[in-house]
Amino acid sequence: MSMGTSDVVVVTPPAGTASQGSYLEWGAIIGGGVLSAAITMIMAAFGSALGLSLVSAETGRTASLALITIAAGLWMIWITVSACFAGGYLAGRMRRPVQDGPSHERDVRDGAHGLLVWAVGALLVTMVASSSLFGVAKTAANGASAAANSAASLLNQQADPLGSALDTVMRSTGETPPTAEERAEASRILVAGLTTGTLDTGDRDYLASRVAARTGVAQPEAQSRIDAAFTRLQQAKEQARQAAEKARKSAIVTAFLTAAVLLLGAATGWFAAQMGGRHREENSELNGFFGRR
Repeated sequence: MSMGTSDVVVVTPPAGTASQGSYLEWGAIIGGGVLSAAITMIMAAFGSALGLSLVSAETGRTASLALITIAAGLWMIWITVSACFAGGYLAGRMRRPVQDGPSHERDVRDGAHGLLVWAVGALLVTMVASSSLFGVAKTAANGASAAANSAASLLNQQADPLGSALDTVMRSTGETPPTAEERAEASRILVAGLTTGTLDTGDRDYLASRVAARTGVAQPEAQSRIDAAFTRLQQAKEQARQAAEKARKSAIVTAFLTAAVLLLGAATGWFAAQMGGRHREENSELNGFFGRR
């Protein structure tokens, strides 16, 4: 009795063919995102050192705010482009080649990996910068702009303008200086005048009479003190309004600049991943970058 034989044919899948399923390779994406985040943190720390070198506790030795802002913006752009390019290129180069589509489709898939590298890197930087476990990294991530703003705030600190005005108005040459209650009353009168923009004549005359009686000066001098103090308070109020308006405009510009830089980072990651993918397909060597031939 004879038994038939059957031939077994073993088919080897083509090299470089990915398994069916998602086209995303998270190993390459996470690797590129980690590289992008690391470059961002290192360059941000270096930028903080440069920013601190531009400011000083002495006003005359501090660079102008415009110069600091421009330098911080350019450094932010350089950090984002460099980090996203490196991470995107790594993801595109490390992704396994897939031959199941035309070249433009492979470019799209590589670019998508670059976009995800940008997103993962941004999330990692945000997590590290906001974590209390990484205080040093958080300080570094704030960059030169935060350092400059802190120094500017320190330089702009001034004494309480209302308290200084009351000191001038209530300066006594008599034996009975003004009491705390009288200072509080004068403060309320001046604040009410600042709210309306003008000092009521009746309030002014009343305050002048109280100041004259308590400080031992003549009525005209008391009125001159009050008028001068109120003028200084109006100037301080206007300066505060201008500073608030300047801060508002600066915040708007910063928000738009941040959004633009993030979009630039996304585009950089997309094109860098496509470049890495093309170099992968062409088996391009990078020896020239390291001086090897």
